[in-house]
Amino acid sequence: MKTLVMGALCAACGTSAAYAQSSVTLYGVLDVGLTALSNQSGHGNVVMDTGVLAPNLFGLKGAEDLGGGVKAVFQLEGQFEMGTGTLDGNLFGRQSWVGIESDRWGTLTVGNQYDYMFTSLSWNRLGPEIYFVSLTNLRQGPFDAFGKPLAPSGDFDFDRTAGAQRMSNSIRYQAPVIDGLTFGGMYGFGNQAGTFGNQNAYSFGVDYMQSTFSLDAAYTLVKYLGIDNGNGGIRNFGFGGRIAVMQGWADVLYTNTRNTFSGATISAFEVGGTYPLMRATTLAFAYEFMKGNDALENNRAHQVNLTLDYALSKRSDVYISAAYQHASGDGNTATAWILDAAGPSTSGNQTILRVGMRHIF
Repeated sequence: MKTLVMGALCAACGTSAAYAQSSVTLYGVLDVGLTALSNQSGHGNVVMDTGVLAPNLFGLKGAEDLGGGVKAVFQLEGQFEMGTGTLDGNLFGRQSWVGIESDRWGTLTVGNQYDYMFTSLSWNRLGPEIYFVSLTNLRQGPFDAFGKPLAPSGDFDFDRTAGAQRMSNSIRYQAPVIDGLTFGGMYGFGNQAGTFGNQNAYSFGVDYMQSTFSLDAAYTLVKYLGIDNGNGGIRNFGFGGRIAVMQGWADVLYTNTRNTFSGATISAFEVGGTYPLMRATTLAFAYEFMKGNDALENNRAHQVNLTLDYALSKRSDVYISAAYQHASGDGNTATAWILDAAGPSTSGNQTILRVGMRHIF
């Protein structure tokens, strides 16, 4: 019986090889450097930290050609700390999904996936610029009272453009690109007995991309058990784009984030760009303005980000980056806090200076 079963399996494998081709790719990103902070809990500090210009990732992605322009696709991706070698979260906590991709009908995937605040407003909007966007460019600030669950602080990546949280137990549809236009939607199941809408989530995005510009918009609502017993959540929407300017790019983004239970709301506006200074050297810059409403004591922050990147090869680069944030508003809570800083400032100002190296495989 064992011989018959093994023979049947081998025959099936041989038949599959005749009709379909499969590919599996192992990939990863390594980023490490030294960061100097002007004020961390009242003191200056110099730390070795990792995953700043890009998160430290390892992953597998693959596809099997099923014929007729249809493929089975999957991706498994995890994140880790370079300094210690430990996992950052679960083994494949960054992405884990499987689905069907059709040239004609689009792509349907199921699993733990990025929502459209990241894929439309960061990945698609920035396009070639995203290679030079540091984690310190993304959102944090004097809004610790905002109350976003499952985050190191109440406002960590509040508009989800850093992709720090994914949408678990989700099903996602992405339409094919037609003349540069694509759209998609996804739904995250709450998996709660007796109610369909408790702790659920949904997200939508639309992108129009051409060789010299991009226009992008997204909407996401995620409900959390810690907000009104799973009936409330964090709602985000935003829109922006990029345009080619001389040899570089200019980009703009607006996001609006609201706690649907408390009414706390943060508006964020960003303008930036990238420009090649000389061969293998690129300058990335951005200015951000973030403002909370009355529920957040009208706290606000201005932030400037600069990154100078030098490519050693197609896969390796070294860089210097700096970020400065000035926060104001309520005297007790308007303390500066740049995303990825080890801790908040004790004043309204915080500066980060970093030297690092990145390798992609």
